Parts: sequence; structure tokens; C-alpha cells
Amino acid sequence: MTSALRALDQEYGGGACRDACVALLGWANPLLDAGSSGRVLHRLQVAIADLHNLAGWASFDLGLLESAHRHFGRAMDLARASGNSALEANIHYRMGRVHLHYELAEDALASFRFGLPIAQASGSTLAVSILHANEAWALAKMGAERQALRQFARAQDEFDRAETEEAPPWARFFDLADLVSIGGMVHTELARTCDVKYARTAIPLLTRAISAGGQDASRSQSFRLAALAVNYLVQNEPERACEVGERAMAVSGPIRSARTRDRMRPLKQEADRLRGNEAADQLSARLGVFMRSQGAA
Repeated sequence: MTSALRALDQEYGGGACRDACVALLGWANPLLDAGSSGRVLHRLQVAIADLHNLAGWASFDLGLLESAHRHFGRAMDLARASGNSALEANIHYRMGRVHLHYELAEDALASFRFGLPIAQASGSTLAVSILHANEAWALAKMGAERQALRQFARAQDEFDRAETEEAPPWARFFDLADLVSIGGMVHTELARTCDVKYARTAIPLLTRAISAGGQDASRSQSFRLAALAVNYLVQNEPERACEVGERAMAVSGPIRSARTRDRMRPLKQEADRLRGNEAADQLSARLGVFMRSQGAA
């Protein structure tokens, strides 16, 4: 059931699954008091921790931060009790992404770095790759150019090593398209914080991720399209940015997620920077309407 709810989250946003997650937890949590022991108890703890982790992520996607932190905290307690360090590392990744979304790059970096030794101890190179990739993203937001590029290279190396690894359900989202996508995000942030030259490398990375992205990952596609449009604006190509931005809004429309609206803000900032250009002004106006309508929804 958690797997089915996770698929709904990836395709339609946290609003499509959060209530069901909370309802399922109301049934699942009492099972921990059923007197199970040993292997059965550990499997139960992992299953319920995984569900709390998803409930936290869906809550975050809707902007419900108090609920997100509460579910992540419960997930962490259960993951530790079960001894599942790969899941524990994944929860640190997700808590870091909350900080990253709200521009708390240093806090995000601390979460990712706290999770790294736990991921390494778990033996999951995929978990290590996820944390290194997101560490690079946080560093890029901070303008730490060399460190960001170095950590992303480490993420690529670990991902290559993880090819034959059987990913646990909470980490299966992290495929090649996602890795390439984060590379595009790293270069997008560097284009904005360090040097516009990084827009030239961000564009092919994001284009590749968009081409490889599955039909069941609409939210991720909306993020990638918005970032691609940002890079076209950084390169002073507002006509192309307008075209891609329209695609991003079209993909985002049916998704029940506050993050899709929030991730349009950098795009609007860049469009406003080119105020006076017809295409940039058109994009800014369209984004304003879209963000207001999504906020009302």
C-alpha cells in the first residue's frame, strides 16, 4: 500500500496521497503493540517507518512543515530501532531537502553530511550517491563552486558503483534521470551564484533529464522544465524561456503540490530581471497568474 501511495505522490503530488498515508498510519501504528518480536518486529518497524517517511514527504510537498517534521521524527525513531541504516540515511536526505527548499542551504548541508556516514555504514552506494548529489546542490546554492562540482563527481562515481544494487523502495526514485537532473540543478545554481557560464552546461543536463524522465514523474518534470527556463533567462534568451516556462506550468497544473508553485519563484525572479523585454514580461505575467491560482488551490 505504501508503494502505491508513493507512486501517487510522484505523479500527482503530496495532495494525492497524504490523507491516505495518515489514515493508513492510524491502522498500522497499533500493530507495533501487538507483541511481535525479532525479525517480524524489525520488518514491521521498517514498513511503518517507510510509511511515516512518505507521509512526511507528502506533508512537505503541501507546505505542512510541522506535520512533515513530526512524521520524519517518527520515521527516524523506527528506522533506528529496526537497525535499518539505509532508511535512516534516506530520512536525513529528505529532512535536508526540506531545508534546501526553504533556502536554508547550510542546514541542508548539515543534514546531508550527518546522513553520509550512516549511508556508508549501511553498505548502500545508492544511498551515498543520493546524499553526495544533494550535498553538491546545497554547496552550489552557497556559491561553493569547486566543492559542489567535486561532490557531484563523487555522487556520479557512487551511482556507477550502485548499478547492480537492488534499491529499497524509498530510494528507487533515484535513477539516472534523477542524477542527471540534480546535476542540472547544481549547474543552474552555479549559474546564478558564481558564473553565468554554467547555464551552458545546465541546459544539456536538464534537457537530457527531461527526455529520460518517465510519464509517472510529472512533479520532477515540472521542476526540470522550470530550471531549464531559468537557464535560458540567465543566457538572455527570453523567447525560449517563455516557451519552456509555459510547458512547466502546463505540466504543473494538475499536480497537488505547493512545491511546484514555489519552484517557479526563481523563474519569475529571472523574468523580472529582464523587465522591458516582451517575452520576459509575458512570462512574468503568466507566472504571477499561475502562482496565485496554485496558492488559492
